[in-house]
Amino acid sequence: MKLSDWFKGFEKGIARMSSDQRETFFSECGKNCVQCGTLQIYKELYEKAHGDLDLFFTIANELPGVRSEIVKKGSTYHLCFMECTCLLHKQGYVGTPLLCECSKQSILYVLHSLWKDKTFQVTICESILRGGKYCQMQIDTKIKIQTL
Repeated sequence: MKLSDWFKGFEKGIARMSSDQRETFFSECGKNCVQCGTLQIYKELYEKAHGDLDLFFTIANELPGVRSEIVKKGSTYHLCFMECTCLLHKQGYVGTPLLCECSKQSILYVLHSLWKDKTFQVTICESILRGGKYCQMQIDTKIKIQTL
């Protein structure tokens, strides 16, 4: 059996999960993936921006293969990746667009790691695995309301 054969079962398995189950599953995968290097890049951007979200996304626009846009200052942003960077896809193991949940969860993990006082919602607007030219995520943020 080839490894690619195993991943066919993986794709079928994640297709049978509810969206909530995929979210939970891929939150661990996404977290693990970004801890292998990408998180450090975002931490450096965070430090350069002194925690300012608008400045963070302005600077992120300078990263190779990344485009970002401030849709609404202080609250809504677009983060675009010009190519799929997932090794499972790049190496030909996984082709399902359901895998994009992993990218969404990795972005959520990064944002929550850096801005502990904010809540974030990430929406996949477009993805290469869905047939798009690039991967675009919309990021919406709010200040966390502390309850007593």
